[in-house]
Amino acid sequence: MRAHGSIFILVLCGSCGFQDASRDKSAQAEFHYKLARNYYSDRNIAMCQRELHTALSLDPNHAEAHHLKGFVLLGLKQYEQAVAEFEQTLRLKPDHYEARNNLGAALIALEKFEEAIKVLTPLLSEPLYPTPAFAFGNVGYAYYRLKDMEKARQHLEMAVFLNPMFCVGYNNLGQVYKDMGRQEDAITAFTKAIKICPKYAEPYYHLGAIYQAAHKLSTASEFFQRCAELAEGTPLGSRCQARK
Repeated sequence: MRAHGSIFILVLCGSCGFQDASRDKSAQAEFHYKLARNYYSDRNIAMCQRELHTALSLDPNHAEAHHLKGFVLLGLKQYEQAVAEFEQTLRLKPDHYEARNNLGAALIALEKFEEAIKVLTPLLSEPLYPTPAFAFGNVGYAYYRLKDMEKARQHLEMAVFLNPMFCVGYNNLGQVYKDMGRQEDAITAFTKAIKICPKYAEPYYHLGAIYQAAHKLSTASEFFQRCAELAEGTPLGSRCQARK
């Protein structure tokens, strides 16, 4: 009995030591994740990635670190890698709604529109998701790229209804209206996008194109000029510069 008692105590102590070490690693991982988050806020992407690597080396199951890593990769246009990180986040934390939305955005960037819609649709009726406008906006844009204009319109109108300050939503809704032949509604949507986000270049381009097609060349030139200034050094800026 004494031997059994000794073994039992040793096993217990060994287990406690293992748990303590595990907790210590988790705490260290959380520390490095918070550093990464601060570096991301400061737009120091290199240091952010370094701290995320350390955090995930210490705790490969740190869901928030995977999510932030995916978000960084999304910004760097490394879409396949971003998808993998968002999927891992959801495996670890199935109710991580931001990761689900960002996974949908990454799939849209990869032009996997049907897959994106499937991923995003649960968010449209999720009462605990705090920013449903983004999910509606992404689904609407995916339908737009699939050329289903009616579903695109419905979802994007809901997006800007839920968030009247959603300038990207208004821009995308304007594109839908434009392709549906609803030019006045398109102008209204693009104008709202500009009013909300005056430094957002894309709606200036679309307004320039509408006014150019209507032979209002002076007005068109003004919009193209502003777009070229805001998007200088980008492909969009070059397109605006060429058309002004």
